[in-house]
Amino acid sequence: MNLVALPAFTDNYIWMLHDGRQAVVVDPGEAAPVQDALRHLGLTLAAILVTHRHADHVGGLAALQTGDIPVYGPRHEAIPGVTHPVQGGDKLTVLGCRIDVVDAPGHTTGHVLYMLPAGLAAADPSP
Repeated sequence: MNLVALPAFTDNYIWMLHDGRQAVVVDPGEAAPVQDALRHLGLTLAAILVTHRHADHVGGLAALQTGDIPVYGPRHEAIPGVTHPVQGGDKLTVLGCRIDVVDAPGHTTGHVLYMLPAGLAAADPSP
């Protein structure tokens, strides 16, 4: 499993987890960096994880939602495009990885975190 930081905007990152064939992205505030990385690495987008409702984290959802790509996002926030609302205590399996959902109110009232297994190392920020 590979974890890649995709630079977005002027000072932000979109995180991409991939297995060499399929990818999951977290908080795609803009679509272009994700689309470029998918094309460059020859990957198919399998799922999207959203932590909260702010535009710099969801702005790319509409452009990335093609086909039946599941979009997981906080149950307690109204986010257009979320197909699978989640809350703390939920467990997901994405790309064969178990992901625990944790409620983390503070930044926004419905903010969630996605906890991945230990041992995933981040790669160079350039795709």
